[in-house]
Amino acid sequence: MLPASWKSVEAGGLIRLGSERDGGYIVSKRAVLASRLLIGMGVNDDWQFEEEFRRLGDARIVCFDHTVNFAFWARYYVEQTLRLRWNRWTRYLGYRRFFGQSGVEHRRIRIGYDQPGGVSVAGLMREFTERDVFLKIDIEGSEYRILDEIVAHRDRFTAVVMELHDLDLHRDRIERFIEGMSGFAIVFLHANNFGGVDGQGDPLVVEISLMRKDLLDPPVPGQPKLVLPANDTRVPDIELRFA
Repeated sequence: MLPASWKSVEAGGLIRLGSERDGGYIVSKRAVLASRLLIGMGVNDDWQFEEEFRRLGDARIVCFDHTVNFAFWARYYVEQTLRLRWNRWTRYLGYRRFFGQSGVEHRRIRIGYDQPGGVSVAGLMREFTERDVFLKIDIEGSEYRILDEIVAHRDRFTAVVMELHDLDLHRDRIERFIEGMSGFAIVFLHANNFGGVDGQGDPLVVEISLMRKDLLDPPVPGQPKLVLPANDTRVPDIELRFA
């Protein structure tokens, strides 16, 4: 079972941004509108969250992913062709169109430490002067390198949404992170069933949304709770259990 402190709170004014499945999050609309900058960590071939964020608010968007380069797109098109996914052929054009806009940027830089080709959260906070920053993180396990820095700079953030991997190995670190994010509340926690479960039936990967409490609306009586379907529709979703 997961710790009871990980349970999401009831709140109003929540919306879904991004895919209905993998890559989508439930967030506070007020947090989006209050943000002056969205920092996206991890791009791959999905920027739907960032596109919808851009349409809703007026924030600058800067994304970081060192893996998305010419070799990435070459492999991508070979794989999609072999799988006969002809509808994916225009994906690169969509990437160029979105990241070619004014106020939207993709940097081929690794998130983690301040070094050539890499940058830490502290380094980003030194570079960017905006006070109201929305963080979106999906960096395939490297999130554990930056959790402490997120806590240290939490007063700069409107929200933090991320995918957390290998929960069986890092449960204590996640618990300390959640405890350290004072002034924030979990409004969304969802198991990513692509990641599977541990020996107790608990998920190995979850998606979490933490919103600044002063940017949350009170729950609306009778309003149904927003949920997302299973990431992988071929297998059942994973039920979250709390102790």
